[in-house]
Amino acid sequence: MIFLNGVPFHTHDHISSSSSNENDTLLALMNHPTLVSASESIKAIPERKFKIPEESCPGRLEKSKWVYLFQREYATADPALVDFIGTDEATTCVGFAIRNRKNGITSVAHMDSPNIVDKGLDQMLSSFIDRCLDDDLDVHMIGSFEDSSPDHGSDKSGSESDENLDGHSFSLCSKIIETLMMREEKFHFQTLCVLAHNTKKDSEGNA
Repeated sequence: MIFLNGVPFHTHDHISSSSSNENDTLLALMNHPTLVSASESIKAIPERKFKIPEESCPGRLEKSKWVYLFQREYATADPALVDFIGTDEATTCVGFAIRNRKNGITSVAHMDSPNIVDKGLDQMLSSFIDRCLDDDLDVHMIGSFEDSSPDHGSDKSGSESDENLDGHSFSLCSKIIETLMMREEKFHFQTLCVLAHNTKKDSEGNA
């Protein structure tokens, strides 16, 4: 179940349509003021490129404990044992994080396909220490730029191969939302910086 601002999120409370599906839920979450504000805050952080010369901070790199995730990997970390956990280079992929508010245990995944979401989420949650359905779990999703137009799928004139190469981001994000909605755990959304919120376009309108 998805929570937002501490209360269960129901799609019908946020859209006018009487029929709803996982796409409606994703779009309703994308337009919710709380998550829009969170995305704007992230985008307002200045971009920086940096490196730390080893000679400038003797011992610091050895003392910090890092976990880096490649595509289609996940890791669960105890904050008492790991300082940083993360991933990068997510284009149509999603950087997906779950943090247990009670003990700080955090699981992060680099998801790249709707086909791995169910099993991936099962693995992430099963790796939590003393996992309980009553625990409050913070959720963050970042990545998946908007690689298809909003009306993608309505034009059937394109070839089947063209359709298979377009719209990966939306289908992946929709599947994650659908899966979270159907599970019993309490997922509190904190960040949803995906699709339109994570897309810049050039002068010709290319994402």
